[in-house]
Amino acid sequence: MKILSISTATNQLSVALNEDQRVITEKNERDERNHSEHLDPLFQEILTENKLTLKEIDRFAVAIGPGSYTGLRIGVTTVKMFASILHKELVGVSTLQALAAGALSDQDLVIAGIDARNDNYFAGAYLDQQEQAPICVIDDGHYHIDTLLAAIKKYYEDHPVKELVFVGSGFEKQQKLLEQLEIPYRFGTQKQNEIHAGLIGQLALQEKPVDADELLPKYLRRTQAEADWHQKTGKPFGSDRDYVEEV
Repeated sequence: MKILSISTATNQLSVALNEDQRVITEKNERDERNHSEHLDPLFQEILTENKLTLKEIDRFAVAIGPGSYTGLRIGVTTVKMFASILHKELVGVSTLQALAAGALSDQDLVIAGIDARNDNYFAGAYLDQQEQAPICVIDDGHYHIDTLLAAIKKYYEDHPVKELVFVGSGFEKQQKLLEQLEIPYRFGTQKQNEIHAGLIGQLALQEKPVDADELLPKYLRRTQAEADWHQKTGKPFGSDRDYVEEV
């Protein structure tokens, strides 16, 4: 199965072509806020180099969040369009699961996180399942650092692990708080701290495809536009789909 996967969730843009579990090629760019300009050229490069067309792709996969609101919309919209027009399979993968997948090791707890500023993080914790996708043991969410560390400490007390591995962005500045956990820990390498589309493709192989109309970004917190809409209308928050349709 040929899988074309992307991540536009952070300031790093990643696109990959997989043949089942094998990563054939992966291209990465740190393009800050220009994903919309660089995404299509990367697609074309990968297809041209491998003498393929979009019609020959069997499944599209994308990091659906958390992450940059604008970035997630670009990635999700792109694969929804391809899958819908070409009648291909489509899979969404947690950004944090993909991040954790690059740092898994036996008996370690991997905490994947994206700095959300002001001591807040989009984060989740994962364990290795060997040949299967990483299992989430602390749900993906939007956490203050104190809340996240309390959840990690509680999990460790009930399920001791060899070491904590912090991957992603922003954890280094919390080193004093991490030391107070009194649990062995380390930070991920530069490569582990980046989201790789090749890993998204591998995870997508194990996921059930969804209808293109049903795939939505998972922001994990309200956007400013959504908060403004709520304040203006006085209506309660609904699902992402309700909000999109209301607008």
